[in-house]
Amino acid sequence: MECAGFTDYLNGRGLDQRTIAYYVGHCRKAEAWLLLHGANLDNCRATVLAEWSRTLPNSHSTRGQVAAALRHYWHWVERPNPPAAAIRVPPQPEMVCRTLESDETRNLVKVALGWWPQGTAVLIGLYLALRRFEIAKAEWSRFDDEFAWYTVTGKRSKTATLPVHPILKSELVDRDGAGWLFPGRLAGHVNPATIGQWIGEVACVAGVENLTPHRLRHTSLTWANDRMGDLRAVQAFARHSNPQVTAGYTRTKVTTLQAVSRSLDYLESNDVRPGNSGNSCPCGSGGDAE
Repeated sequence: MECAGFTDYLNGRGLDQRTIAYYVGHCRKAEAWLLLHGANLDNCRATVLAEWSRTLPNSHSTRGQVAAALRHYWHWVERPNPPAAAIRVPPQPEMVCRTLESDETRNLVKVALGWWPQGTAVLIGLYLALRRFEIAKAEWSRFDDEFAWYTVTGKRSKTATLPVHPILKSELVDRDGAGWLFPGRLAGHVNPATIGQWIGEVACVAGVENLTPHRLRHTSLTWANDRMGDLRAVQAFARHSNPQVTAGYTRTKVTTLQAVSRSLDYLESNDVRPGNSGNSCPCGSGGDAE
């Protein structure tokens, strides 16, 4: 396959560079396997492509991304009736809420306060709900003069301006600097993997197990929805295009489920309450209705 031309096509479709790299990589791997089996992406049959797809992880994300990459390729080469359906994409698994409990979150914040840069990375994750790479790329210039708002550019180059919590503001205002919040040792910003290590250090001291940067984001969005009950507002804060994605970050609390049950009180206060009234079925049948 002609990688330069395909890359130019993907750029023309408005895809970001990370996605382009993934798509080109997937197509190159498929082409290499097909060539070993006497075919290529321009002429392969569905049965051969299905055989190659069985070498892929059986996950929604991987197979979905591969299928999207091949659809783009076939559109670019104008292949008629491409065997796109030969790659079976399993259903997307239901997202599991991984929020921290109240005591864990309070302990984490207490430990993080005043601990630069490790604790500050944790506070940014909790109070701005930023992703790991967004924390690593944080810049002083993206805060307004009052440290009341922060402008972040995230996935798919989507930019949003978020309010800064007073606790996070108090941690940053006296450190007001220039360039990256967390500069790397050589140049540029710190590696996103380092953000994960810092968060792990703070979690260890706070007694929180299995803490990841994304779990901080889960906690931020879940706490917000628990207290506000406004999924649309939380969606805007999370910068999700699809509200169903935001819903995956939320939870149904036990008290909420109990409230649902209590709301199903069909009888009024003066109606007969549970108990056998002796009424019989007018149809004369004692069996179960179908």
